[in-house]
Amino acid sequence: MKKFLIIGLIALLAVTGGMFAYTFTTATATIGVVAPQSDFANITANSSFTAPTVFGKFTGTWPTGKLFTVTPGANYTGDLVISVYLVNTGELIRQYRHLNMVLEYTDNAGNPVDEQGEIQVLNLQNAEVLFTWNGTGNSPFAVEVVGGGFRLHPFKTFPTGASYQPQVWCEVTQR
Repeated sequence: MKKFLIIGLIALLAVTGGMFAYTFTTATATIGVVAPQSDFANITANSSFTAPTVFGKFTGTWPTGKLFTVTPGANYTGDLVISVYLVNTGELIRQYRHLNMVLEYTDNAGNPVDEQGEIQVLNLQNAEVLFTWNGTGNSPFAVEVVGGGFRLHPFKTFPTGASYQPQVWCEVTQR
């Protein structure tokens, strides 16, 4: 009886193994990629924007002005997402009790062009803000500081001449 069972299993494997072997197929596809001829936007940091020097037990406000200039490509017709980050929060949180930078995305006439139509607040608890642009308005555009303030920890005393400034990063992506 065992002999018949083993012979039956071998025969079954031989028959079904052949059926699966005949169903295997292969195919090849080639995907062509074309490199873009230019960037969809350029970002320039405003090197003349200077934050106040902070020291001692200091409280103050941020000066207003352009942080970054964003210029979409001349032929670009899509939407953009402008992300602004506060990158040195680990250093700043030890020095500042609070830090709020009120940002706005504007066209070259100073009109807000963010789709959300609102200011965004960059701070130690929310170190990223996003602006969305739908392709309307007059270029170049700007990420501007329109307000905000800061206060150092009362127990911190900086040495004379020491200063802890926020480092801000801007990134533009396609939407």
